[in-house]
Amino acid sequence: SVWKYLDTGANAGTGWREPGFDDSLWKMGAAELGYGDGDEITTVLYGPDANNKYITTYFRRAFSVSDSLAFTNLSMWLRRDDGGVVYLNGTEVFRTPNMPAAPAAINFNTLATGAAAENAIDTTTLAANRLTTGANVAAVEIHQQAVNSSDISFDFELLGNPIPPPQPS
Repeated sequence: SVWKYLDTGANAGTGWREPGFDDSLWKMGAAELGYGDGDEITTVLYGPDANNKYITTYFRRAFSVSDSLAFTNLSMWLRRDDGGVVYLNGTEVFRTPNMPAAPAAINFNTLATGAAAENAIDTTTLAANRLTTGANVAAVEIHQQAVNSSDISFDFELLGNPIPPPQPS
């Protein structure tokens, strides 16, 4: 899939997570996005200093749902290196275990904790009521665990699990 992304090291604040945010000046690229592993389709920037890299890179993808009531739940899959936080329509729905635990605030200079998570994959089930009929936005921020980290990776999938059709009686 193609994502909008911000790889400038800037503090994007909180508005970038919202569906109405104007991301028209953000770059676009196909997943997997990142640098340092050699398997990326889109290479993101880490800044001018290899020993003081940007901590956070932001990713957004708009998508449309024709009927938000057609799903029982959502299956989420996240590849990340190192930590990540996932938002759906502006609401946090998932935080990787190596990020500070909720309700701790996460900002652009929050490092992932512990050892580096090399291309870790997280899966979870989310409530379908996070979707709206019409426009939706998945937003993910990926955090380094150290400013001299050698790599960053991001890929994401969100699948709607349909409500089963009624059984004939």
